[in-house]
Amino acid sequence: MWPFRKKHSNKAPKEVFKDGTTARYDSKLDSWTFELEEVEFHLSGIQFKEEAFDWARQVVVVVRSLDQQIKKSVAGCLEGRPCNTDAAQIFWVNLDDYKTSKTFDLAFGGDDSWGDFGVNVIVTDGKIVNVFRGD
Repeated sequence: MWPFRKKHSNKAPKEVFKDGTTARYDSKLDSWTFELEEVEFHLSGIQFKEEAFDWARQVVVVVRSLDQQIKKSVAGCLEGRPCNTDAAQIFWVNLDDYKTSKTFDLAFGGDDSWGDFGVNVIVTDGKIVNVFRGD
């Protein structure tokens, strides 16, 4: 319907830069990504929340404090599978729920022994509240 068709803008939002960190918008994923202390963070939506940089710093501290518990949780989720749990690494951290509930989602993957398995660890208020495996 020509006169009423809405034109879509292919123009991505500008990068956001703060304290040496740059967030970039990925239109295919409809999310922002940035890296802090070698961890990739994601935040959905076209509107970037600059406070996400601060959230990420807080998350890094929590992840470090829970390191051993997280490793045990990931290994437990993969028990009985031929996965090398020593190869577990964080692929990304989703911050979508951090502002409202201090919840974040750690997505883990591994080496070839993992195949297409992945493990997610959900943390709320500094405590692991859920761990699940997906493929």
